[in-house]
Amino acid sequence: MLKSRKLDTEMPRSEANSLYQRADEEWRRGRLRSAFTLFLAAAKAGMASAFGIVGQFYDHGDGVKANRNAALYWYRKAYRHGSTSAANNIGCIWRDRGNLGRAILWLKRAANLGDGDANLNIAKIYLHRKRDLRKATDYLNKTCRSRHATEGSKEEARLLLGELKSKKAKRTGANTLRKVATGRADGR
Repeated sequence: MLKSRKLDTEMPRSEANSLYQRADEEWRRGRLRSAFTLFLAAAKAGMASAFGIVGQFYDHGDGVKANRNAALYWYRKAYRHGSTSAANNIGCIWRDRGNLGRAILWLKRAANLGDGDANLNIAKIYLHRKRDLRKATDYLNKTCRSRHATEGSKEEARLLLGELKSKKAKRTGANTLRKVATGRADGR
């Protein structure tokens, strides 16, 4: 369980900025443990832009032992400070834990805030876990139309839509063949 600590807001803003900049430089150099330590210090000092990054480090185990509860804590702080990607990441954690209702709730929050990639994550839940092809198709189309989805997400959505159309065509063709084989080609 993650211990809740009061953020050290007494640190001057310039010192928190300095911690963040040093952390960013360490990250670019591949020094993940050092980067994590500095980002965490900046986040504890109230640097809102560090909240989501600390969540990401905990989420992926970069420079620190992976801890999804800690990741949720920092992602929630980032979300409360306006991060759409944090809402998407929270939804993905809940999806991975099997809590699909909570996952969809957070992913919809992210989508409503403009995170177009969240629509793809919702579509994949409906496609693979809930087996609701209509809703999956709706969210895949939203991904394709979004101005805020990455090109990678749009491409994946197009590929999934193509697969769905192909499967539907095969099912339709197989049903027609079955009807012809049983003498019921007229649809009765």
